[in-house]
Amino acid sequence: MPQFGHIGYGIRPSSRRRGLAGWALGRMLTEAWALGLDRVLVVCAVDNLPSVRTIERHGGLLEGIRDTEHGPARRYWIKA
Repeated sequence: MPQFGHIGYGIRPSSRRRGLAGWALGRMLTEAWALGLDRVLVVCAVDNLPSVRTIERHGGLLEGIRDTEHGPARRYWIKA
């Protein structure tokens, strides 16, 4: 099982709050479904509330929080 997720994205500070993360995640999910994946894991830092909202808007269901080498992370599964 992946530790860091199937999908990752980052938005530079000067481009935040424009809906780019939601757009990017939506495009990556479309590609994942086209590749035949029936669910994907998306992980974000526990305190990254903008990512939490973005992931949950795209149907992410919290599996739990795990410690990683980069600190605690929320793990979300999104189903096709």
